Amino acid sequence: MSGTQEKTLHSGNNTISPFQSNDKESTAYWPTTGWRTSTPEAQGMFSGTLAKTVEMFSSQQVCSIAVVRNGHLVAEAYNSCTQDDIPQDVKSVTKSVTSALVGIALAERKLISLDQKVRDFFPELANDPLKSKMTIRHLLSMTSGLNWDNTNEISSTEMMYSSDWVQYILDRPGYAEPGTLFNYSNGDAHLLSAIMHKATGQSLFDYAQSRLFDPLGITNVSWNSDGKDRSIGAWAMALTLRDMAKFGYLYLKQGQWEDQTIIPPNWIRDSLQKRVTLNYSNGTQGGYGLLWWSKTLPKGIVKGSKKQYDMFYASGSSGRRIFVVPELQLIVALTANSPDPNMPENLLTHVLQAIRSDKALPDNQENFAKLEQAVQAFKEVTE
Repeated sequence: MSGTQEKTLHSGNNTISPFQSNDKESTAYWPTTGWRTSTPEAQGMFSGTLAKTVEMFSSQQVCSIAVVRNGHLVAEAYNSCTQDDIPQDVKSVTKSVTSALVGIALAERKLISLDQKVRDFFPELANDPLKSKMTIRHLLSMTSGLNWDNTNEISSTEMMYSSDWVQYILDRPGYAEPGTLFNYSNGDAHLLSAIMHKATGQSLFDYAQSRLFDPLGITNVSWNSDGKDRSIGAWAMALTLRDMAKFGYLYLKQGQWEDQTIIPPNWIRDSLQKRVTLNYSNGTQGGYGLLWWSKTLPKGIVKGSKKQYDMFYASGSSGRRIFVVPELQLIVALTANSPDPNMPENLLTHVLQAIRSDKALPDNQENFAKLEQAVQAFKEVTE
C-alpha cells in the first residue's frame, strides 16, 4: 500500500472480470521446469528502456527484478545479495498464496463456502454478538471486524510473542460488524491458516506442496510456522524470484497449468474482484479483493496506446511484488528492501514504457548489449 488511504466497501457480484487475458499465443509450453528466455524485442519490448530501468532502480534498494512477457523471461537482474536460485522472503505476498489455497480447498469441498462461519471451526466464538458472524469471506477481504492495531505493527508483534498465535487472534475484541469495515490484518490471514489446517488436516505448507508447488515445479521454497505447526498465513514464505513469476503466470492463465486446473477460474475471478476501494495519499486509487490488490493504470502509460490497463498484484512490505497485467501478457516480479511505498509501481511504470508492440520488433543488438551491461552492473550493487 502507498501512503494513507480511504476505504469504500463494495458488495456487488460482477460476472465479467476486468482481468481478461489477451492471450493470443497457442503453445504447449509451460515454465514448469524453467522459463524460456527471449530478447525483449522478440516480445515487442525495447531493450534500451529496460536497460535504463535496471540502471535507475539499482540505487533504490531493489534486490531483484524479473520481467516476463508472453510467457518468456525477457529480463532479470539480481544484486550481490541474491541470485536466481536463492529463495527470498516474500513477506505479505504470502497472503495471496493463502488465498489460492483457500480456493483449491473450496474446489475439493474441504471448505463448504466463503459464507461458512469461523465459529464452525472455533465454537468458542458462538456466543459473541460480533465474532459469531465472521465468515471465511470476511477474513479473506480483511473485513472481519476484529480489532487489529497496525500502528508500528503492535498487534502483529503481540501475536508473535504470544504463546498461541491463533488464540491471540480469537481473543481480539470485535469492534465492527463483520463485512462493514476494511482493516488490513495479519490476524485475519493467519486465522485462515488455522481454519485450513482444521479443514484439510494439514499445514498450509504441506497442503500447498501437492496442490500448488509440485504441479508448478516449485521445489525450492520454505514457509515458517507459528510454533504450533500452523503455517503463517500472513507472511514467512520464501520463494525464488522466478517462482514468484510462476505464481503470477498461474493467475494470468486463469488457474490452468499444463493439462490441469490448479485453481478454478471462477476462484481467480472472485479473488480479484474489487471489494474495497482504496484512495491513496499520492492521488491514485486501487482496490482490494480476497488477499489480492488491484489497480487501473493511467492512460498513456504504454507508448502509442490511449487505453487504460487493469492490473492485479500480490504485495509484500519493503517492495516485494508480483504484478500481472493480463491484457499485455506481462508479469513483473521484484524484491526489495525499500522504505518507499511508491517505488515498486514506479518501477512497473518504467517497464511498461518498454512495451512497443504486441508483435516482435526488429533485433536491436546495441540496446540489448546495454541491457546485458546494466544487468551485470546490477550484480555489483550491495544494499
